[in-house]
Amino acid sequence: MFCSACGQSNADGSMSCSKCGSPLAMAAAPAGSDQVGSAAAPATQGANSPALAAGAALAGIGDRAIATLLDIVLAASPFAVIGVWAAVRWGGVTPNGFELHGIAALFTISLVVILWFLYVWLLEGLLGATLGKFILNLRVRRLDGSGIGLSKSLVRNLSRVVDAIGVYFVGFLIANFSDRKQRLGDHLAGTVVVQGDSGKVTRAIAAVAWAAIIIACLITAYMLHPVAPPSVIDEFGAPPPRATPMRAASGTQPRVTRAEMGTDSTDTFQIIGPATEFYSDTPQIVCVWQIAGTDFSTPLKSVWIAEDVGDAAPPNYQLAAKSMSGVNEGKFYVTSPANGWPVGKYRLEIYIGDTLAKKIPFSIKQR
Repeated sequence: MFCSACGQSNADGSMSCSKCGSPLAMAAAPAGSDQVGSAAAPATQGANSPALAAGAALAGIGDRAIATLLDIVLAASPFAVIGVWAAVRWGGVTPNGFELHGIAALFTISLVVILWFLYVWLLEGLLGATLGKFILNLRVRRLDGSGIGLSKSLVRNLSRVVDAIGVYFVGFLIANFSDRKQRLGDHLAGTVVVQGDSGKVTRAIAAVAWAAIIIACLITAYMLHPVAPPSVIDEFGAPPPRATPMRAASGTQPRVTRAEMGTDSTDTFQIIGPATEFYSDTPQIVCVWQIAGTDFSTPLKSVWIAEDVGDAAPPNYQLAAKSMSGVNEGKFYVTSPANGWPVGKYRLEIYIGDTLAKKIPFSIKQR
């Protein structure tokens, strides 16, 4: 007989725990039994499972893994919203999404981790289950069957730092060799994960809430993306697969041999719509280029600058920059912000290594 207070195994028929002295719960004898005064065996969850208070059945590790996966997917959905916002704020917006680096990446990852921890800590502490656990009909309980509260939930979820090592491999190993399937956090907090008693309606509501949060985050991220101001326009100068491999220099001076601006280009880097004056609603501005006199490792860099666009940005404001190496022909381009290009003067600077090799002025006007 297991003590519900400390988990100590005691001899059948014991009235109190041999370790902590707590009284042991005795199950009532079955109806019609002719054994008077004898204690019935405690409810068990299988031949090798210890009894739990209130006869709760231990949750399977497979169900727990699925619930955790659902929670991870849910926790990852705010990453899209926060990532787009951070990219708009600090730079990294792309035509089809965003890329994070520096402050934007640190901010996004930190906030997502904080939100994930608050999610599991508060829901397990107050309700006994996250949405993933509700969907799988699982609950986190103390050994006596009561709710775990915020303090034990804090201990349990702080321990995820260790349990989650190797994509929860450490937690899986510990739980797999535990009589009550307890991972490290459960051992430290004195908790277990058991089968719940939720009806189909409760589980359906949890599933709808889970899906609604994910969809709402994706829609919000989509709505945030087009509002990136000109100061965070990102450009992509990675050449298409047909870019010409760079040959090693043979004593010639590095130089830009061709640089043409327009509204688009062909696969062979022929400019389409050549111009140096564009309209505020021009979807994109393209520059095709060729260089010579450089070796394979010399980096090539483009810098797009708003020289004078009035109040839209400070003078000589850097809009975007991109570096590459290993090719001697390709293109750079920038795409229009949602509200169009501010009217004014701009320029594109092309650097070979650290040397400014080409400066191309262009302008934006209203139709």
